[in-house]
Amino acid sequence: MVLHLPIGSLLMTFLLLVVSRYQKVDFGKAIRVGVDFSFAGAFMAALMGYLLSLDEAYDFDRLKFHFWAGIITLILSFSLCVLHRMNGKENVFFGSFILTLLSLMVAGHKGGQITHGEDYLSTAKLFKKPKLFVQKDSIDYYNEVIHLIFEDKCVSCHNANKSQNELRLDRYDLVLKGGERGSMFDQQNPLEGRMVKYISLPMEDELHMPPKNKSQLTEKEKWLLTHWATSGAYLKEGAIGLADKDSLKFNTMAFLGLDEKVKAARGSDLDKLIANGFRIKPNALHDNLLKIKFMRPKLTIEHLKMLEEVNNQLLELDLSNTNFNDKMAFVLKEFPRLEVLRLDQTQISDDALNYIENSTLEVLNLCNTKVTHHGIQNLLQLNPPKTIYAWNTSIDRDQQKQLASIAPSLIHFGTSDLFSEKLSLSPPFIRNRNVIFDDTISIVFEETKVKYINIHYTLDGSEPDESSPVYEDPITLTDSKMLRAKSIKAGWRDSDLFEQMIFKNNNHIIEHKVNNNLDQNYSISHHVNLTFSDNQTVLFDGKKGKRVYRGTSIEDAKTWLGVKRQDLEIEVKLKDVDKINYVTLSMLENLDMSAVYPRKIEVYGKSSIGKYELLNSLSIPVQNEPDDRLSYFKNFTLPLDLQGYNEVKIRALNHMNFPDAPVYKKWKKKSSWIFADEIIFW
Repeated sequence: MVLHLPIGSLLMTFLLLVVSRYQKVDFGKAIRVGVDFSFAGAFMAALMGYLLSLDEAYDFDRLKFHFWAGIITLILSFSLCVLHRMNGKENVFFGSFILTLLSLMVAGHKGGQITHGEDYLSTAKLFKKPKLFVQKDSIDYYNEVIHLIFEDKCVSCHNANKSQNELRLDRYDLVLKGGERGSMFDQQNPLEGRMVKYISLPMEDELHMPPKNKSQLTEKEKWLLTHWATSGAYLKEGAIGLADKDSLKFNTMAFLGLDEKVKAARGSDLDKLIANGFRIKPNALHDNLLKIKFMRPKLTIEHLKMLEEVNNQLLELDLSNTNFNDKMAFVLKEFPRLEVLRLDQTQISDDALNYIENSTLEVLNLCNTKVTHHGIQNLLQLNPPKTIYAWNTSIDRDQQKQLASIAPSLIHFGTSDLFSEKLSLSPPFIRNRNVIFDDTISIVFEETKVKYINIHYTLDGSEPDESSPVYEDPITLTDSKMLRAKSIKAGWRDSDLFEQMIFKNNNHIIEHKVNNNLDQNYSISHHVNLTFSDNQTVLFDGKKGKRVYRGTSIEDAKTWLGVKRQDLEIEVKLKDVDKINYVTLSMLENLDMSAVYPRKIEVYGKSSIGKYELLNSLSIPVQNEPDDRLSYFKNFTLPLDLQGYNEVKIRALNHMNFPDAPVYKKWKKKSSWIFADEIIFW
């Protein structure tokens, strides 16, 4: 931007000057702004160019023509600012502007040669006859492929004018020569060559090439460079052969844009595969690619030969849970378009991985096989898929750490804490719709969705763990209990805690009265208004309210008692107060219905002189990021000492308007409701 903006500004200002001069239009103010802006931009560009020239990668002898042309352009642009402010210098100003543009052209041309090479304006390529490719059986690997990759991604930093680390990649002989760190290739250990290592490093590594601020190599370009360096093809120029079913041919043709549309597999081949236990799914309409899974446990060489008949169409291959082994793995070299390969629960070892040469592979599943650290390490250096699953393999914890340093986001080892958290179990739930009972109740848990899970529970309020009782049969209760439970399974993260208060209704209530105006209307379903008038009994009927939401039925909504912009206030006369230790209120929060938990619950006892005294209170914090699509149900329990009191008053304090909290921002200034469905003394 700093370099090219002043160039555009100078050209635009000169256009205004020409129009102003020859069509007698006054653009004086615009021209003044243009030349001042152009000088400021030219100064910044010259300053940054000077700082860049200090880089040792640049040869100043090659830079000096461009350097001085830039300085002259800067001086001339400053002269334009001065001359435009002088009276009677219009012709001198116009002539100076033309000189400035000429100087700019010279500086720009020399800059282009530094960046793109001496012949970057050559027209020779325009007059070359286009090559017509009907079928390629050989290719000049360096000149037709590798050199093109270098030109596109590397030569801007490794050329005659700028040779970072004294390495040049613009000529074959200089590529072989290497730079100040030596050769880019290692004949004894090809995978240890600098070029292969540097292009494979993580983007954040300072040795990663190209640098992360440059245009990066594609996966096919990485594959082609790696193959060129490790196959020994870098040792000579000239043509090399391309076999019909070779990954080199597939990737080369794709790189050159010469790959043909995939032809449809023959119907007879597909029929034969299906008849012999393969399941076939098409990938997408008209692309002729296939997803194939072997459905039987025993695989033979004959089956593999059938697969070779559709090698060009095969996109996904699933051989899991079969007898596939290292001797059969040769077939993996035959599928140039393969993107997903499942070999989990097979008999393969590291030897099979040597046949995986496909640069297009995205997912490789090796779970429950005999592959080792050595095999995975070689695979990562040669042709790493984007994702590898390798739990329950012969790779120990220390080796997993080593692989993690090579490819931290590539390999998944299941429940290993090196790469991912353990999978979490879902919490258990009970089938009982109503948890208030008179005599006895049997608690039944829902069946778990994952096999071999134990539901551990407690009834004394403690946190359940592996030493807690295991749920096997319905739990029979005769008294009020706090039920807590967790789903627990070895190798998995324990579920969240499930807790539910199970209440025995001891019929302590003699009389009750709700001190609220319940005649307000509320639209809850299809614009049909309802009122909670005469609905007080739902607070003491021993039945839990239905799960409600906006749009629910009137019948379900009436299982609750709601008040808007009021504090819910209930007076109750009690018996057997010496047997009462707690009071519990069951409340609802549903943001879509404008219902929110109260901010505070207070319980008062009426003294012998007829005055209410505060016995206990509970402040209720706002929820942490509630989902406005869900209904939340919660029991709020307060301990009580009712000695001397047989009348109590319960107050649930309404926020009136939605609380001033970020999670309720959407409902700010809306009036809030309180919904309650049961009050239990126990």
